[in-house]
Amino acid sequence: MSETPAKSHQRSLMRLIQITDCHLMADTTKCVYGDINPYQTLAQCLRLSNDLAPDAIIFTGDISGDNTAQSYRHFIALYTKYCSSVATKVIAGNHDVNPYFAEMLGSLLLQAGEPWRLKHWLLHGLDSTFEGARGLVGTAQMEQVAQAVADNRDHFHLAAVHHHPVDSESWMDRHCLTDAAALRQWFASNQAIRGLIHGHIHTARECYIAQRPIWSSPSSCWQWAMTPEFGLDDAAPGVRVVDLAPDGTITTFIRRVA
Repeated sequence: MSETPAKSHQRSLMRLIQITDCHLMADTTKCVYGDINPYQTLAQCLRLSNDLAPDAIIFTGDISGDNTAQSYRHFIALYTKYCSSVATKVIAGNHDVNPYFAEMLGSLLLQAGEPWRLKHWLLHGLDSTFEGARGLVGTAQMEQVAQAVADNRDHFHLAAVHHHPVDSESWMDRHCLTDAAALRQWFASNQAIRGLIHGHIHTARECYIAQRPIWSSPSSCWQWAMTPEFGLDDAAPGVRVVDLAPDGTITTFIRRVA
């Protein structure tokens, strides 16, 4: 399943890399959980992403960890250093509900009803920010994406959201998507959407609704343990690579920093 970047592009694939839950702090020396420094590990993930020769990168929320303007300045500086030539979009996470996210990253925002064209594919963003760590998508955004899909029947479609639409059966479900059942029903009924990617749970997971995949990505910093009570997993930070083929098939795999 894992291909070299050269082989990927020989097959005319559109390589999308998902990076999520960066949790950058104003203080670049700060380790919040264990010995993980989110500034350093995001730099590692961006270097790794660059080595994978992406066509596009999507950040699926929680870019900041402390709601500071400086955390977003760090993000812009790191991204500019390692991946400035790569087409990029962002969606907000629950930690991005602050004045600085829109002010500093608004030009990169992927919004419902305004899909991102990636050759034969369209990527649709859903904003799930709501109340504290809980999420809400709402029917208006689902309808906007459904209409964009209907208006572009000559493309294949992939959706992205921050919160997890399927229970993780862990403590993270206390920080849930409050209309998850509605989003699952929407996804099941919109067969043209070939998959959905999300963040929030800081772990790589795969599940299916109506025989189509829903994938999460590792965090670019610490990983959560999928246990009943709060805990950390010792897996390394990483990214999800999503290869979008011109025939509508998706190949995906995880790459972690050394």
